[in-house]
Amino acid sequence: MSLNDNQISTKTLSGTILLIIGILFPNIVEDWTTYIIENIEASILLKDGGKLVITSIVYMTKYCFIFFFIFFGAILVTDGMLVKKDHPYRLYFYAVLVLVTIAIYNYLHLENFSYIGHLLTLAILLCLQNYIPKQKYYYVIYSIILLFVLMAMNWVQLIPALSVLGLGTDDMAVSLKITDHYLSNNYLLNTLASILFVVFLVIPITLTFLVHLLNKQIMAMEKIQESESALKAARIALVESKVYEEVNSLVHDLKTPLSTIEGLSSLIKMRLQHKAETSIDNYLDRMGGSIQKMNDMISEILYEDIKQPISVKELLEYVTSHLILAEQNIEIDISIEDNIPNIYVNKIRFSRAVSNILENAIASLAGKAGKITVDVTRIEESIIFKFLDNGPGIEASHLQDIWEDGFSTRNSTGIGLSFVKTVVENHQGTIQVDSSPGSYTQVYITLPLYEKGEKVDEYNYLSRG
Repeated sequence: MSLNDNQISTKTLSGTILLIIGILFPNIVEDWTTYIIENIEASILLKDGGKLVITSIVYMTKYCFIFFFIFFGAILVTDGMLVKKDHPYRLYFYAVLVLVTIAIYNYLHLENFSYIGHLLTLAILLCLQNYIPKQKYYYVIYSIILLFVLMAMNWVQLIPALSVLGLGTDDMAVSLKITDHYLSNNYLLNTLASILFVVFLVIPITLTFLVHLLNKQIMAMEKIQESESALKAARIALVESKVYEEVNSLVHDLKTPLSTIEGLSSLIKMRLQHKAETSIDNYLDRMGGSIQKMNDMISEILYEDIKQPISVKELLEYVTSHLILAEQNIEIDISIEDNIPNIYVNKIRFSRAVSNILENAIASLAGKAGKITVDVTRIEESIIFKFLDNGPGIEASHLQDIWEDGFSTRNSTGIGLSFVKTVVENHQGTIQVDSSPGSYTQVYITLPLYEKGEKVDEYNYLSRG
């Protein structure tokens, strides 16, 4: 059984239990009935209007409980059995279920409760229900509104002037109105019940109106936030795409002069084959090696899926050699576990990701003395990079936002950590950040172990370009 089916079954079962409680409630509170009868008699004997008012309140409270169980139980059963909120028979099912339950109640307890009052209650509830948002707290809001509507309609039952309309026909209401006629010629209940009816009816209408307005404001704010998020994402994507296109174009343009230099170098070497110019040969070999390295770098930039095995030491030396630490009192301590195997990465992109992490750590120290620790270890089939700095840390409220495009606590483009996360995930790795404000920030990168014999991408693209 699915979670949705379980929720449906729970609603139907809970609603059925509430309906049964509503039907049997008079048997549970027999003392209330006795109290009402005795106080009606005492009001007549003592000619005490105050006692009549108290008895009327007890009457209203008793039947509020009874009909709350019935009406609220009916809405739960309806929602459980007719899942779609726009079901064509939903309102009819709810109304019929309420009226049938009240008919059973009247039959069992012989109280002759007026159906007109309940039809009016249903009409008010169904009208207000259209403006209650079907969200998380729907049943809480509905139950509060239902309670006030029932209070209003129970006071209607006690207005003697409305008896001609068929309201207040149950035995208790009739007895209370007869007593009021005897004590005040119907003035007391006509006045009190009418005022309380208006008050208790205005409250749920106002509450529904406020909830409806609040929901509209929330929906409008959500749409604005969605629009802002989409706009920000589009802006970042535009910036990144332009930068990417410009870099790709620039790097691609480097291929031609490199190819020319490589060709000329080979030509010079051929011309000098029969001459004893050992030093020039060495220079040409070194030039050829540098050209090949440059070709490799260009290939890795242009073709980001290209990955090659590289030692961790070589990678970190490459990254730290490009860091600007002059005039900064910052110590970088690198610790690499002995015999750690090579990693399988796109050297340029992964180096840029590691560099971003270190540059963020350096920037967080804001020119103050500090220490950055880089620790690389092997755990089972993974290589773990741990970057720790003793900077100001990151607020807990920002930890979930640091990976978003455009997020930055400084004046920057905000694409640093977003880029890092993308690169790590493209290498089938994971990244997480742990931070304590005012103490430290720690970044973990986990990469899968590179196995010997694993297929390595070839990238002789430049020779074909």
